[in-house]
Amino acid sequence: MLWLDKWKKEKNHSNGLLDELKRFVEAGKSGDFGATLNTEGLSGEEPEVISLINEAIRQRTEGNLLAGLAAERTEELNRHMSDLQITTAEAKKASALAENASEAKSRFIANMSHEMRTPMNVIVGLTDLAIGEDDPVDITYLKEILKKISMASDTLVGLINDVLDISKIEAGKLELMPEQYDVPGFLYDIVALNMIRFEGKPVKFMLDISEDLPCRLLGDDLRIKQMLNNLLRNAFKYTKEGTVTLSAKCRRENGDVWVSFAVSDTGIGISEEEMAKLFTDYNQADADAGHKIMGISLGLSITKKFVEMMDGDISVSSEYGKGTTFHVRIRQGFVTDQPIGKEAVEDLCNFHSADKKNKMRKRPMRSDLSYARVLVVDDFPTNSDVAAGMLRKYKMQVDQADNGQEAVNRIAAQKPIYDAIFMDHMMPEMNGVEATVLIRALGNKYAQNIPIIALTANTTAGDEKMFLENGFNAFLPKPINMMKLDSIVQRWVRDKSRE
Repeated sequence: MLWLDKWKKEKNHSNGLLDELKRFVEAGKSGDFGATLNTEGLSGEEPEVISLINEAIRQRTEGNLLAGLAAERTEELNRHMSDLQITTAEAKKASALAENASEAKSRFIANMSHEMRTPMNVIVGLTDLAIGEDDPVDITYLKEILKKISMASDTLVGLINDVLDISKIEAGKLELMPEQYDVPGFLYDIVALNMIRFEGKPVKFMLDISEDLPCRLLGDDLRIKQMLNNLLRNAFKYTKEGTVTLSAKCRRENGDVWVSFAVSDTGIGISEEEMAKLFTDYNQADADAGHKIMGISLGLSITKKFVEMMDGDISVSSEYGKGTTFHVRIRQGFVTDQPIGKEAVEDLCNFHSADKKNKMRKRPMRSDLSYARVLVVDDFPTNSDVAAGMLRKYKMQVDQADNGQEAVNRIAAQKPIYDAIFMDHMMPEMNGVEATVLIRALGNKYAQNIPIIALTANTTAGDEKMFLENGFNAFLPKPINMMKLDSIVQRWVRDKSRE
């Protein structure tokens, strides 16, 4: 029966095709998406059908792969576009910040030029007036001129120090130099310096000092003075009439002493808009409000950084047109429980009397050191004369040399015997460091023990450490501060056993 054989044969072929399709489906389920249909054992039109199916599968697979790749590339492109948008926004923001900083620095330079030229004009103008006098100059008039020149010089030095300090801070090279200091003397220095700021103005300088302040503390008192003088300078500058008040109190905590200061004034105050920019390096509060009062907030920026270096904080409260108060809190090292006491506070608070003011101006009370002999080494004659003149106020004998080699020769000869050397750094032939190293290397007891004080205009970060490591005993920066000079003379030159 032919038809039966034909039917069986076709059925077997159909079963083969069906089995192959089942195998293909199972391969897809197992994740083998690259599988194809096998034409082996098939006949008739079945292999052609299988080939067409395989071609369709191939095209579909390639299409899926291309679609997937396109989707991936689209997603990646979108991600890059998003990143580019963020980068562009950040670049615009950075550009705006840079432009604002550049404008602020330009304003700062213009304001700094004004601030520096103002005291320079006083110094140059009054000096010319004094020199140009034909008739004998009245001593009272001359002293008044010199006092104004001194005030202008202090202002100029303060501005220069502010610029140098902010540069050191930005470079991360400014370090605190903590040492024990006398608290009443520290407060006196601040009072004495700021007394002259309000002369000729209807402004009272008031003090509110706690009797419980320790008589000695451990810290960088020079930087604290700089901070408070910055705040007081601004207070007096922006106060036409009324009061400026300095307050000080303390509390003990975990072995340290937290000292709180406040500087209050009844001046023009600070607007809310300017409060946010008050401690920036190149901002001047109220710069566009008028030209009656000019000033730079650089000192406030430095003050804030000093406060933070002392683990403290600074805040300000102000009412525009009525006054401002700055609050400062810093940590100092404990030295003694002995308080400054009522008498010291009363002595400071009575500074506003005329008699007290005159007495304070005569300080420091210089010791009679007529038994002492010192050597000043400086290649610039005028600077040498300034240092020698200041030292002669102590009635000591002062010799002068203009280079390091001459200083080495004098110490090697041991004639005469000096009690101390004030040594400049930058000098021709032999600088101060080289001279000091050679002096220490002379080997005798006199050369090894004689106090050598660095007298230099080099005041960048690390200079003091460098001098001390090379045989110097102390560091006195130029321009010479009389209070600092007195401190060094008392420690390194004065010999109470010879008095």
